[in-house]
Amino acid sequence: MDVPNQSTLTGKAAVVTGASSGIGRAIALALAAEGARVTLCARRREVLETIANEARALGGEAQVLTADFQHVNEIDSAIEGAADHWSGLDILINCAGIARQAMLRDGDTQDWRDMLEVNVLGLAVASREALKHFPEAGGHIVNLCSMSGHRVPGRGGFYAATKFAVRAMTEGLRQELRHAGNLTRVSQVSPGFVETPMLDEYFESAGTTRAEAIAYPILRTEEIATVVLGLLKLPENAEITDVLLRPTQQAV
Repeated sequence: MDVPNQSTLTGKAAVVTGASSGIGRAIALALAAEGARVTLCARRREVLETIANEARALGGEAQVLTADFQHVNEIDSAIEGAADHWSGLDILINCAGIARQAMLRDGDTQDWRDMLEVNVLGLAVASREALKHFPEAGGHIVNLCSMSGHRVPGRGGFYAATKFAVRAMTEGLRQELRHAGNLTRVSQVSPGFVETPMLDEYFESAGTTRAEAIAYPILRTEEIATVVLGLLKLPENAEITDVLLRPTQQAV
């Protein structure tokens, strides 16, 4: 469907965290195909360099900055480095995340801490730092949330808690910006099951496999990227705060 007055992404400077695989990789490549200038941010430089070359082949510009989102100073440096390279920023895609089935009644404290630091604190820090480099007319932050931020799966109570926090931060930041007269848009996408390494790790942490746990086709990362691009290309006077996206056969 064509949307009147939709925005172009050509020349926009974007940071994609968690860009080394899964949804982050798909979004980075989709942005590049639209002519955006993309900073790919994650821990694995060699993997990021390969993806950056793919992005350039699609017609976009790309640079690589490594950061471990469990270290706040590395997040600060990555955002500042991206802004310096592109002389400002327009878009932040918060994809970095950890998913483990660490239950609340007996879960491992380190698993809890890792999810809290990356899924919640890392996202908050990246958003705060990116806001410093957005134009006066406002930028756009898109947070990758989860269906687990809308209902609590039986074995993933702590992971769900971090994603409920992402929902709260998305709406909280949106309201803070409006009160401050800042037109930066804040959105989130909450997918159900998606074919990603993180989903495999999530089930492996509970001693099973994705194939054993899910017996139907699930979403592809490219489908999530298409939704994210749709949010970014909305006319400037339109903002979608949350998109819930499930595989057709996913019941909850």
